Amino acid sequence: MDEKYQTLGDNVVPTNYNITMDTNLKTFRFNGIVRIKVRIRKPTRVISLNSVGLKILGADVSAIGAAQSAVVTESAKEERISLNLKKAVSGNAIITVRFSGTNNDKMHGFSRSRYMEGGKEQYLLTSQFEAADARAAFPCFDEPNFKATFDLTMLIDKGLEAVSNMPIKRITPSKGRQLVSFHTTPRMSCYLLYLGVGRYAVLEGKVGKTKIRVMAVPGKKGLERLPMEYAKRSIAFLEKYFGIRYPLPKVDLLAIPDFSAGAMENWGAITFRENALLGDEKHTPVAVKQRIAEVIAHELVHQWFGDLVTMKWWNDIWLNESFATFMANKTLDALFPEWDMKKQYFDDVIATAYSADSLKSTHPISVMVSTPGEIDQIFDNISYEKGGTVLHMLENYAGAEGFRKGLHLYLTRHAYGNATKYDLWDAMDKAARKSGRSISKFASIWVDTPGYPIVEISHGSGGRLLARQRRFLLVNGNYGKKTLWPIPMPYMAAGQGKGSITLNESSIKLPVGNDSWLKLNLGQHYLYRVRYPREQLDALGKLMRSGKIKGADAWGVENDLFVLARCGMIKLPEYLKFIDSYCMNPDYPLSFGVSSHLEWFEGMLYGTPLSEKVEKVSMRYHLGMLGRLGWAKKRGEDSIQTMSRSMAVSSLGRLGHKHTIAKALSLFSTYAKGGNIDPDLKGAVSGIAAWNGNTKTYNKMVALYRKQEMPDDKIRFLQCLALFRDRRLLKRTLRFAFSKDVRLQDSYMLPAIISSNPVGRRIIWPWTKRNWPRLMRIYNSGTHMLERYASNLSGAAAETERQDIRRFFSNRGNRRTDINLRVKQSLERISANINFMRANGLAGRSAKHG
Repeated sequence: MDEKYQTLGDNVVPTNYNITMDTNLKTFRFNGIVRIKVRIRKPTRVISLNSVGLKILGADVSAIGAAQSAVVTESAKEERISLNLKKAVSGNAIITVRFSGTNNDKMHGFSRSRYMEGGKEQYLLTSQFEAADARAAFPCFDEPNFKATFDLTMLIDKGLEAVSNMPIKRITPSKGRQLVSFHTTPRMSCYLLYLGVGRYAVLEGKVGKTKIRVMAVPGKKGLERLPMEYAKRSIAFLEKYFGIRYPLPKVDLLAIPDFSAGAMENWGAITFRENALLGDEKHTPVAVKQRIAEVIAHELVHQWFGDLVTMKWWNDIWLNESFATFMANKTLDALFPEWDMKKQYFDDVIATAYSADSLKSTHPISVMVSTPGEIDQIFDNISYEKGGTVLHMLENYAGAEGFRKGLHLYLTRHAYGNATKYDLWDAMDKAARKSGRSISKFASIWVDTPGYPIVEISHGSGGRLLARQRRFLLVNGNYGKKTLWPIPMPYMAAGQGKGSITLNESSIKLPVGNDSWLKLNLGQHYLYRVRYPREQLDALGKLMRSGKIKGADAWGVENDLFVLARCGMIKLPEYLKFIDSYCMNPDYPLSFGVSSHLEWFEGMLYGTPLSEKVEKVSMRYHLGMLGRLGWAKKRGEDSIQTMSRSMAVSSLGRLGHKHTIAKALSLFSTYAKGGNIDPDLKGAVSGIAAWNGNTKTYNKMVALYRKQEMPDDKIRFLQCLALFRDRRLLKRTLRFAFSKDVRLQDSYMLPAIISSNPVGRRIIWPWTKRNWPRLMRIYNSGTHMLERYASNLSGAAAETERQDIRRFFSNRGNRRTDINLRVKQSLERISANINFMRANGLAGRSAKHG
């Protein structure tokens, strides 16, 4: 909807919902009654609630012992109903609304999910209400600041189980069915309520007094133990870190077969995609184990940040998502030191923040939003990864203990209520008072200002180096309007050791001589890039090669150089020479950064005269990596080495290294026949089989996908269908994505992977344009999926294609509020791609992608 979303105001405030839902897994229709206790501040004859897609059967309002029927009017565009009364009401009142609805198959609201058991099709019911879909299940005050308690009763068939946020209070037989009532919830927002009905395989556990259940559809036995262990350990850590017990008596972790997000933090009843929750110790690759553990920790953090304390409005969604991103990594780093999650944070979270926030079309971490579509748009890399990066900065700025005390104060002050960023700043300032630093002043600029700076180092007067800050933008390296950030600049310099200085103005002279080398942003704790003079860069490169600069600092130097090449500020050969000279035997996270950046250049230049230069460097780099690691795991090997092996094998197979391809195809043959291979090589060898495969290979992948039950393996075979080089097979994959074989939740993956496939890149826009009306119909705004198709277009590198995409989305009929930002971002990235090609002598050319 294009109209600005109007809030319901604050005259009528809910305090308790009493909801009865009559469910039916045969007709997928539900009937309900909701009784809402409210406080009405000023007399009114009109009460508005949120409602969408429901049939309203009747409503009345009781106040001061008298009830009166309401005339109900509906506004579909505003997603609300109004109860019109003859007499004004005020004070305490009870609103009663009778309604009915449908359990849709679109993964939002109160929906149905399909699975197979014993060769028969079965269903369960589940809910997904964030951000604004509780209104699709029952009429309510569907805004986060309207916290209330909930009393839920569900009428279900015998043989089924009902699940909600709280433990079951009682089960009462009712005409051959069962009436399941739950204990009253604490005060919480509507979007955190959970409704579930089905048959589940359940593993029970406990940490302290908190009961834990891992729940999945029948047939997933043995895959619940790993997530149970992760959940137990995460809850114990978070209780200790926050100094606050887990707030509810139980928590359920439910694997849902059809689920649009990765997971959802419903208080006490967390829902997950199956492949984001289920796995086992023996067969699950370490990268997937880490992903499962991270998602579980992320959602458990939300039980405090988001559920116990909730943002007042969606402009502060980062108070939920940034903290969950940051604290999940901190949790896993403490629980699994062998995973080295602290270092992985740089290449996973901070690198993503750099990329997302380099666009003119970015937004501040805290940004005003009005419509449900606008709200959906900000569940993005800024709210998650940039926010998580800024929290990493704040912890370093305030000190780890001061930061932790600030979080404890914030959570205890606002428990069971709502808060804003200003409440967080106040708590942080009080906790960090002894340090003498103003956390609020420092943090507010980074949270309220879009983008980030680049600091340019140059030779200054008086024989000292000069540092100058400007906003960095990807397109042309265009710096945009003048913005000043407070930039802490810890550094290491030749002959001086370590020091620190803060850049608050546009420029500052550094206490370092022009003839000295300098490494700024020591430790890479702060969000800014650095551009060094060439002689400085060579000096840093030599220190990286010798191991004197390593870890995050080496990663930062290379990452900054990559983006300068990526946006055309330096030529590609300069970047390749630096890698070839100084980065051929790096430690982590530089090792992963170099690999991913070489892969980006390979994809963008595929089929052009420059591709061979990139491929030669990449071949040497990855051969060296695999040579050091070998194909077989070594005793005592850490997880980074394990994942590095898979990355090296995958890259060499893509580059056409014959020995690697032969060995990979042999391993894939064993894997495809059900034999045992190193689980951490499954993805690499399957991808190589697809990239070097034909129609016979394709048909085998489809068959393996159809018969596979292990969630991780099933998704792997599906994704491989998008990795072939034959354009006909890729077009077949696009058709397959919307067949009955592929769940709606997974359909977006195949076009997304094809858009990254250098052969598929040429077909993705024509296909998207033809299918756009269909895509708009099948993906509801709340699924966050249509926006992914807009993001798929960002790999184009031709001006004609950019103009065609721009014209297409200038048509109002092709736009929707939940995708507008993604369209702008894709157009901007395409412009950056075009600039990169021009800077490297490829103006007017498009790569030959098959």
